[in-house]
Amino acid sequence: MMLVETMVELKMKNYIELATFSPILRFHAPRGRYYRKEPWRWNARTLEVIDNYLVLRHRLIPYLYTEGYYYHKDGKLFLKPLYYEYPKIYDEPLYINQYFFGSQMLVCPITKKKNMIMNRVVQRLFIPNGTWYELESGKKYLGNKYYMSFYRDEDYPVFCREGSIIVMSLDKNTDNPVNLEVDIFPGSNGNYTLYEDDGITDSFKNGAAAITEYTYNYSKNTYELIIEPKAYQGLVPPIRSYKIKFRNTNSASITVSDGVKNIKATASLERNDLIINIPSVASSSKIIITCTGNELENSTIRLINDDIKGILEDLEIETILKEKIDKILFGDLPIRKKRIEIRKLKRKGLEPKFIKMFLNLLEYIKTV
Repeated sequence: MMLVETMVELKMKNYIELATFSPILRFHAPRGRYYRKEPWRWNARTLEVIDNYLVLRHRLIPYLYTEGYYYHKDGKLFLKPLYYEYPKIYDEPLYINQYFFGSQMLVCPITKKKNMIMNRVVQRLFIPNGTWYELESGKKYLGNKYYMSFYRDEDYPVFCREGSIIVMSLDKNTDNPVNLEVDIFPGSNGNYTLYEDDGITDSFKNGAAAITEYTYNYSKNTYELIIEPKAYQGLVPPIRSYKIKFRNTNSASITVSDGVKNIKATASLERNDLIINIPSVASSSKIIITCTGNELENSTIRLINDDIKGILEDLEIETILKEKIDKILFGDLPIRKKRIEIRKLKRKGLEPKFIKMFLNLLEYIKTV
């Protein structure tokens, strides 16, 4: 019974993660006493994962609203299958479900069951042309390539193209936000036009909308972000605060101004990101943020060896055995001898289920 419950909980988390990157997210279930749609009726871990993704969904409201408007206005598809641009994957079941989510994101839905031994889903991906970054980790993926990745319960394969600008809300309500987070991904120039209206009436048909242009000028040693209101009309809060997050960026010299005088701001490093906080700026003001330094973008290229080391670290295996397995997997032996050495670890107490798993992981290392 516990196994059945566990599989249902896994599906619940997976559904919510996928729905976070869909036009509509709605909780529902067939009628019946034992169908549970309320997140708090699941275990603590399931609740934590669902809560984190629901918070992310709320933060994405400015992006969702903007992308929805441009679909209405220009017919730009909110969800566009990847095979529209890459017809060659139409007949490949591993990649046919991948889709662009708005203008800045790529989603690779998880459709396979989790490997319960390694506690991850093994997922094959196709990454389109260009350079792409994982939304959560910021790891870099070089495009027009196939990848093998491993995803924990809390992970979901969502990517942002180089030069992407993702505008999010940091407020708890659904009004046009006072506090904004702006994530900028390196690699190339980018721009994004944020659309806002009153969210209630159809006055937008008569031009009642706030338009803000975000322009990112990228070079190896200088990043510049310009935030420029093009139409204000009092539809957004008169004062706004910004959390600017330059992804995968090292420490830099920072200047923030309106083009004439400096604007108060603070900078800090958070994981692999450079964070600039700008409190209380008039929403009608232009903001220019300049970061200068030597080799601003840090190296976070995704490596399959790092993924496998993470799996090994999480397994309930004696530490001394982990050291032996690491030496075998990542050593210089030919693949045939690695298989033999892994099988020999049965004498050291390594369970057959782990031997089988590591033999499979060797194939991933070999083929990727």
